[in-house]
Amino acid sequence: MSNEPAVPILARSPRIILRAKRVEDAENDYRWRTDPELARLDGAEPLQVGFEEFLRRYPAETLGPWPDRELYAIETSEGAHIGNLMVYNLSPSLESAEVGITIGEAHYRGRGYGTEAMVTFMRWAWSARPWRRLVLHTLEWNERARRCFARVGFQPTAIVLRRGERYVRMEALREWWLLWEAEGRFQFPNRSE
Repeated sequence: MSNEPAVPILARSPRIILRAKRVEDAENDYRWRTDPELARLDGAEPLQVGFEEFLRRYPAETLGPWPDRELYAIETSEGAHIGNLMVYNLSPSLESAEVGITIGEAHYRGRGYGTEAMVTFMRWAWSARPWRRLVLHTLEWNERARRCFARVGFQPTAIVLRRGERYVRMEALREWWLLWEAEGRFQFPNRSE
């Protein structure tokens, strides 16, 4: 029996657990934040700080709590930390929030884990929070991400320019999403991987 405190679980699905971040996530988070490919997918530069400095700042910058953002770990049902889900730009009226997701482990990309994590998060969000709208921005050239977000109920609404890059703003509205959910649109495939 472990003496470590239990980590709060936000939501779960057949292959995914969304849980609170913890200090033990720092090593993976650092590896992903310094990865040039992941930085490119996020429209950012790879992190340029050493691990010791990153670890020193990690509790204050990642573990929160903050009034305008929330960070969660994406874990497989077997306990592998494979990515992160962020909620930020929380509106003071609590009507909307912006969402971001990273599947950091390359082995899990393109296998439906991101889709499953987003649907799992959205099921939780619509039942636990008063948000009427979820928003995200993805690079216009990142077709795989745009297809994933469309599968989970996000619709393109605008092109946004940031730091010389074109992003597609996508939105999911509570009423439409819940209707599609009732119709069975967001079912997970049976996968044994």
